[in-house]
Amino acid sequence: MTEFIPEELDRYIYWQEERERIRINKEFLKKSPPWTDDPILQEFKFCQVFREDDRTTRWFVKHIRDPLQDKPSVIMATVIFRWFNLIDTGRTLLENDLLLNWDRKKAIEEITKQPKWITGAYIIKTPNRMDKVTGVAECISHMWQDRNFIIDTLGEHWIKKKSSLEKTWDLILKYPYMGPFMAYEVVTDLSHTYLLQNAEDRLTWANAGPGAMRGLNRLTGRDLGFCKRSHDWNKEMNDLYQAVDSRDLWFKDSHRAYEMREIEGGLCEFDKYSRIFKGQGRTRSIYKHDTKLPLIEDLTKGESNYAIEQR
Repeated sequence: MTEFIPEELDRYIYWQEERERIRINKEFLKKSPPWTDDPILQEFKFCQVFREDDRTTRWFVKHIRDPLQDKPSVIMATVIFRWFNLIDTGRTLLENDLLLNWDRKKAIEEITKQPKWITGAYIIKTPNRMDKVTGVAECISHMWQDRNFIIDTLGEHWIKKKSSLEKTWDLILKYPYMGPFMAYEVVTDLSHTYLLQNAEDRLTWANAGPGAMRGLNRLTGRDLGFCKRSHDWNKEMNDLYQAVDSRDLWFKDSHRAYEMREIEGGLCEFDKYSRIFKGQGRTRSIYKHDTKLPLIEDLTKGESNYAIEQR
């Protein structure tokens, strides 16, 4: 069993509880800001405890994933959306039927009409000498040509009741420029569909990104740059899951299941929080209380699911 530094573990749990409390104060209790007394959480942006509560994910769930959650086409629709990961681009893809009938040339033509094309939330790698939209479209086209193989492989796992997050991640990761982070984003989305909702490793596997690794290093007192084999990171995340599960977190039995994804994502945000808390640096994203921004419910209210709900 991994030994975690008690005060670091307490801070990890504190961050998750306080971040979720902010969401409750804002969305359900409709309180005015600030929604916390924590000066760090007042000033800097942090992701939600549950990825399903993130703004972009909520839009994606309503308009793409839920309408397709029991259909094989959900795989490529998820890949295409997450490679751009922008609501405006998602709308463009839906309106032009590009999620179910991918067309590289049409996609580039329609998407580049927008002022912004691709998320800035994480780094997206593309082939050299290509702009982001053209590069992403090229990567999608490569996977699109192979879509039947991907669908058949994952479908066979599902039929044999041997669905696995890690095996799906390994399969998707083989495609050019997908990368471990992006592959895990897609797998996380698919874990809420028929393909992976009963995956055998749902509560035992997660892909540790660089932020999660640093978070684990903080929890164990190692150098922040320490690195090890992937299965060792996974063991430590499992041990952390058990440590957190033994605590009486007030939100643990709330609206969503607390799983390994929350551990991995929480570690990344814990690293950001600790960096500021210990005066080791700052995060790039400053939180602004902009009353002009739409509320979460306003993002989805009154919109149709376009033609995708009929497929």
